[in-house]
Amino acid sequence: MLNHGIKTYPMINPLHWGFNGTVEQHVSDNGSVQIPLKDDKDSVSFQDFVTENVPALKNDAKFKLDPKIFTGILQTMYLSTADYTKSFPIFYGREIVQFEDGVCTADWVRSDWTTKYNQDKKTGSFNKDAFNKDEAETHPENWPRLHPRTRYMSDSELNETHSDNRPVVIIMHGLAGGSHEPIIRSLAMHLSQIDNGRFQVVVLNTRGCARSKITTHALFTGLHTADIEHFALREKDRQPERNLYAVGCSFGALMLSNYLGRVGDKTPLKAAATLCNPWDMVLSADKLQNDFWSRNLFSKTITQFLVRLVKVNMGELEVPEGTEPSHPPTVENPEFYTFTKSNLKKAFKLTKIIEFDNMFTAPCLGFKSGIDYYKEATALNRIQNIAIPLLAINSKDDPVVGDVAIPQEFLNKNSNVLLCDTDLGGHLSYIQSDGDSWSTRALAQFFDSYDKNVL
Repeated sequence: MLNHGIKTYPMINPLHWGFNGTVEQHVSDNGSVQIPLKDDKDSVSFQDFVTENVPALKNDAKFKLDPKIFTGILQTMYLSTADYTKSFPIFYGREIVQFEDGVCTADWVRSDWTTKYNQDKKTGSFNKDAFNKDEAETHPENWPRLHPRTRYMSDSELNETHSDNRPVVIIMHGLAGGSHEPIIRSLAMHLSQIDNGRFQVVVLNTRGCARSKITTHALFTGLHTADIEHFALREKDRQPERNLYAVGCSFGALMLSNYLGRVGDKTPLKAAATLCNPWDMVLSADKLQNDFWSRNLFSKTITQFLVRLVKVNMGELEVPEGTEPSHPPTVENPEFYTFTKSNLKKAFKLTKIIEFDNMFTAPCLGFKSGIDYYKEATALNRIQNIAIPLLAINSKDDPVVGDVAIPQEFLNKNSNVLLCDTDLGGHLSYIQSDGDSWSTRALAQFFDSYDKNVL
């Protein structure tokens, strides 16, 4: 378990104001890992590769955000409150992915449906009658309705998706989010459109998120990464010759980095990226509790997202009042025994994520408190085991993660990790004047360049 030596309990971070941002690269003192190039070219360091092929992420690169959204707090608030209903109008085809211990859902970008449903490139409007007819014919009984432009795929459409031999980028979303989030749709759009559709793109929805169902008596945690592991292995087994990549956003970045640190060189992924990863969960939780703006503007909203997630899945999660665990809960053998009606009623009054984890997550995994859970789930515990090139983008003015949770002091443990931190950007935001995100464009360019040039 990590001994927290970065800084302890930050209160209010220095304010970052402005709209002209700067990138700063960080690598191990021993340098960056060498990666082999195609066409008999010499190998190059991962840092030099990014510098040469992704100009937006080179050291001291400049970027410009919307001048009206001039702090990380405003950036983050704008992303969560602005009207993005007509932005990034991609179509998703949903697959229910069956695992040994239940199901999750995977939303595959279906660019071909823009033609199928006569989508107007300028307005995003499409033939809703035809779409709704197909949606009604494919929707499983007793499953929730889906977000706009998302429907379940027919067997033939699923076969088409599975027979696609393009390289795959798997997207992992944030806490209680899903494929419908604006930042995820922006990322999925840029990845699916770059280089005339080079990639097949899929969002792996965490169990219970994005209007999917929890079918087993368990809730996701930062320590349970089997879904991304099994999904990536399934895709590699299906078509062994194609490349697999993954990118995680916020809590999805934590889960992705924990997965990479847990399996090491056994991952089938060729490279990965994280955006706004809460690398140190203890420090990020402290940011949300003790920073005035973070606590009052974001903590309660995130907490109540989680509470509503539990509410809509109580049919599967609920246990009788007074239930005690049948065995001592552990991470490997959890017991979700605290999901009672009375606890749910109390949860609607919670304002802090740690209160939610104290009530639900920690005891079910055998931890005494949410802090103990955070100490164990911190990705910095496993950063030294990441065995593939990992690009990490974090913002110093992130009001959810906090600047002290950015792992500059831990990079010496692994030359595979290239950290690009920025002075501006907020949490999963980086909103420019056109309403789109600087970060999602940069990430798409990174994966495109990597797949084209790296052996």
